[in-house]
Amino acid sequence: MKKNIFLAILAIGFVFNSCKNDDSDEDNTETIVGIWKPVREITISGSNGNTISNQNASTCYKKSTFDFKSNNTLASTIFDDQTDGSCKSYGTENLSYSYDFNGKKLIIDNELFEVISHTKNELQFISDYEDENNDGIEDKIILVLNK
Repeated sequence: MKKNIFLAILAIGFVFNSCKNDDSDEDNTETIVGIWKPVREITISGSNGNTISNQNASTCYKKSTFDFKSNNTLASTIFDDQTDGSCKSYGTENLSYSYDFNGKKLIIDNELFEVISHTKNELQFISDYEDENNDGIEDKIILVLNK
């Protein structure tokens, strides 16, 4: 459920395209316009920065799409696994977003998300903070999306 709420909030900002060094291994394009799909979730310890988990998204969740449009609207279509093993669609929600590439900030429906990494085909941002390893310190939950 928390993953659904976060994804519904996941509206990423639009910035005009600009080219970086074409010889770079990473194409740090400044726009997030396009259709993105969840591929994995990474949990980083808040106490020591170590990776707690790096899990692939479920087959059901991978059906979700985040369509960032050039008019700063996000069409978020979420699918998630149910306790009975079925895959449920939560429909499509349209949200506003803005994106600051240089500031590494994504604002979806007025909620701020810190961008960890953004290349031409991959976007990583902190979707939540939770104490996943029960040490009393909140850990970073990073959502990884691919184009």
